[in-house]
Amino acid sequence: MKILLTAFKDTSSEKLINCFDDRFFKLILQNNKLKSEHQLKQFIDKEKPNYVISLGQRPVIKNKIHIETCAKSEERIIYTDFDYDTLLRIFKDNGIEVKLSNNAGTSFCNNIYCFGLSYIQNKKIDTKMLFVHIPFEKNISDFKCFADKMINALEYIN
Repeated sequence: MKILLTAFKDTSSEKLINCFDDRFFKLILQNNKLKSEHQLKQFIDKEKPNYVISLGQRPVIKNKIHIETCAKSEERIIYTDFDYDTLLRIFKDNGIEVKLSNNAGTSFCNNIYCFGLSYIQNKKIDTKMLFVHIPFEKNISDFKCFADKMINALEYIN
């Protein structure tokens, strides 16, 4: 099972995925919409992961995560076919407060999610993608504990 974790450079999400071991592929995305799209496309084409879990940071949450059910473009809403209900239960079982959200934002997070979902669907690639927002590092009371819980939860996918 190939699982790709993505995060944007110099964010709490980058710090988080750097805590994961080598059972997961990791891709640090540039803070540039076109460059990050190119990075994701290249990785998917080369490695053909079963799952892509993209992480981004959201400033208004504290000690919890938001699972994004969809991405929005100017033309449409694109829903993920990732089994997020099961992942939601796994997160809760691992002590992570979690909320389903249908607002991946308006900038980098939504852009990479929208691009990834569109690319996967248009090319008929057998990959499931999900976007998860985590708090800014300053809004996580115990980063190591939070990271350990995330690692334990995501290992269930493997």
